[in-house]
Amino acid sequence: MTDLADNAVRRRIFSEFGTSFFVEAAAGTGKTSALVDRIVALVRTGGSTLDRVVAVTFTEKAAGEMKLRLRSEIEEARARAAPEERDRLERALEHLELARIGTIHAFCGDLLHERPVEAAIDPLFEVASEETAEALADEAFEAWFQRTLADPPEGVRRILRRRSGMQSPRGATTQRYAEPPRTPRFSGALAP
Repeated sequence: MTDLADNAVRRRIFSEFGTSFFVEAAAGTGKTSALVDRIVALVRTGGSTLDRVVAVTFTEKAAGEMKLRLRSEIEEARARAAPEERDRLERALEHLELARIGTIHAFCGDLLHERPVEAAIDPLFEVASEETAEALADEAFEAWFQRTLADPPEGVRRILRRRSGMQSPRGATTQRYAEPPRTPRFSGALAP
């Protein structure tokens, strides 16, 4: 097997618990595996407990998969761990359902529910579903786009020239960002 170009950075993710990392990479390059491995190592070595860990993903599906993967990796690590490490990993399994593993909007929603007065919001607010959020974003974009059409800057003119008749204006602007970068990069933040 050939070494990946970013192996040195990947090793740092698994060993430098005092360093925060921001991980940016294309789909399928191992971000979730790196995060799960880091969490297991933190718990196994006593560097942290699951109640002090926050793991954030972009979708509910990814969060559910991450929790399942974390359970599997903790169970595997427990099977080959020394007694002290095994105890830590067993406690982690007992508290896995309480771990804050979810989407950024779910995490922020939890924080806002804990402190609604300080945030000056209705304590009974609910986080919008993905479908509702997408519809609101489309509506807001369409309103902005209609205002902008009155005197479009050059960037908007380019989009108008490219836009197909079947595509929404918002779709035309986000289309070029839908493709993942060609080379994976690891930089920045997995916090201890």
